[in-house]
Amino acid sequence: MSTKVSIKQRAKEGAGPGFHLYEDVLDELVASEGVEQPVYLRLDDVAVELRTLEEGGATVTIALPRELARDLGLLPTPG
Repeated sequence: MSTKVSIKQRAKEGAGPGFHLYEDVLDELVASEGVEQPVYLRLDDVAVELRTLEEGGATVTIALPRELARDLGLLPTPG
């Protein structure tokens, strides 16, 4: 059984990338009151560069096709 609640998604089609933006219901079960829970973004078939940082965490650079960036609401639709 999945604990994911989809917000927005697009299946990978041919050579085009896909994505899944979702919440995890388990986050709310362990959440502190008044603290917003994260959303998760899975990108399928995109180029990435990952650099780990000495102080912890990482820097992630993702090459998004403009069409995908528009579908995610990161760029305006031309027109």
